[in-house]
Amino acid sequence: MAAYLQKSNRTILGFLLLLIIICLFVSCGKEEEGTKPPDKIAVDPANIEKVSPVMADDFYRSVGTVRSEKTAQIASKTMGYVLAVNVREGDKVKKGDLLLSLQSRELEFRLEAALNSILEIERGLAEAEAAKEEEKANLGLAEVTYQRFKGLMERKSISRQEFDEVKAKYEVAEARLRRAEEKIGSLKAKKSQIESSAEEAGTYLGYTRIKAPFSGTIIQKNVHEGDLTIPGNVLFVLEDHRNYRLEASADEAKTGKIKPGEEVGVTLDALGEEKIRGKVAEIVPQIDPATRTFQVKIALPFIPGIKSGMYGKAYFPAGKSFLLLVPRTALAECGQLSSLYIINRKGLAERRLVKTGKDYDDRVEVVSGLDPGESVVVRDLFKIREGCPVRQRP
Repeated sequence: MAAYLQKSNRTILGFLLLLIIICLFVSCGKEEEGTKPPDKIAVDPANIEKVSPVMADDFYRSVGTVRSEKTAQIASKTMGYVLAVNVREGDKVKKGDLLLSLQSRELEFRLEAALNSILEIERGLAEAEAAKEEEKANLGLAEVTYQRFKGLMERKSISRQEFDEVKAKYEVAEARLRRAEEKIGSLKAKKSQIESSAEEAGTYLGYTRIKAPFSGTIIQKNVHEGDLTIPGNVLFVLEDHRNYRLEASADEAKTGKIKPGEEVGVTLDALGEEKIRGKVAEIVPQIDPATRTFQVKIALPFIPGIKSGMYGKAYFPAGKSFLLLVPRTALAECGQLSSLYIINRKGLAERRLVKTGKDYDDRVEVVSGLDPGESVVVRDLFKIREGCPVRQRP
């Protein structure tokens, strides 16, 4: 009996649920039959554009990175303790500005000692030159006397002893002059050796004062006061902040089609969409076997805000083509998808997914999804709904 009652209750509940669904369906059907069609949306004629192919400059796009035309890794050439660091990262410097000083007391002592030795040798040279001139005069007198006594000896006018005494004095004068000349030569050799030592000390002393090799910006500093520098260690990285290049990679198929001196449009993402006029400065004549590309260096004009490492795009001219272009404002972006509203033959707004191509200032190429002659809503997209009738405002 209990099982029978449970079965009857389930039957009654099922019947009631079916009745409710039927009532709701009938009610909704009546509302739909009574619903009025949506009013037409009035759109300014200026906001609707009929697209047609236009002749436009075609281009090949490549991406790259901004680099300074001139970058220097400034390293120490001698070992020493850092006395002073005069710059920080981001500082602008001029050619010859002092960046860093190393402890140089020992080198200064060496240089001072060498210079003092040179002065002493120069005084000795002056004395030796004077002695040489004196010995030269003595030799001249001894030679004249010797020649006269030689003639007298040949005529037997003097004794052999007298001649030998004069000859001995002549030979002594010759020897004294040679010794004076040898002393001068020795002093000059010693002076040259000490001058080399002084020059070496001066060179190493110059290494303790590290200066900027050209005007630019300090983009990296790896040293602090008190550090011990080792030859070869990079202390600063300096780059020329007035001459930047975009180093872009071009497909190997473009070999020979990109020419040095050719004007190229460039955009830098960090600076917005405005195109910069660059010029091809250098083409690296080597293909990267891994990427099948070659590098093109594009000289950029001086523009405040450009920094090395920025991401950029280069637009190389590639002739002219017929393209379908729509205003950028006509496109709605959702992730990787682009869409726009067209007005179909029934006058209804229809959302259309399209594939976009290259950018042309305030217009964008539509590669597929749009046919020539179709009308596109180019502004005020927020007013438009899928399937809404659209009329042009008189």
